[in-house]
Amino acid sequence: MVTALFLLVVGYLLHAGTSSSSTRSAATSTTVTTPGSPSTSTTASKAKGQTTTTLSKSQIKVQVANGSTTAGVASAITSTLQAQGWDTLPAVNATSQVTASEVFYAPDRKSYALEIASQLHLKSSVVVPLTASVPVPGAAGDDVVVIVGPDLAS
Repeated sequence: MVTALFLLVVGYLLHAGTSSSSTRSAATSTTVTTPGSPSTSTTASKAKGQTTTTLSKSQIKVQVANGSTTAGVASAITSTLQAQGWDTLPAVNATSQVTASEVFYAPDRKSYALEIASQLHLKSSVVVPLTASVPVPGAAGDDVVVIVGPDLAS
């Protein structure tokens, strides 16, 4: 009788442990849409303690800098990105010239940088993390920085 009771309790505890561990690894998703702004939404997903937020283009600060010898090209690309809905900052000149265009992204902004690179017909291999060595003044607070090289300037 004691053995049967013991097995019953052990079986219950094993079943309860399995149920709670599968509950802990389940992901939850919440989407919030701002009224009056159908294009602006924030999506948060939680899986194992991680949160991902999706912002609209108009919430992503994009800086375009001219790293080529062609005057006005950063302004033209800034206008193009602004027309596509991105929150563009005034065009600037890079502090040095580059041999090819590059797209830099701040933490958690890689997907936006990849989208911008695609819209500019650049390969995904030119998309890299934003560091302090980026030759663009004031780039530290930007979400995405595009440095226009000769390939986009022509």
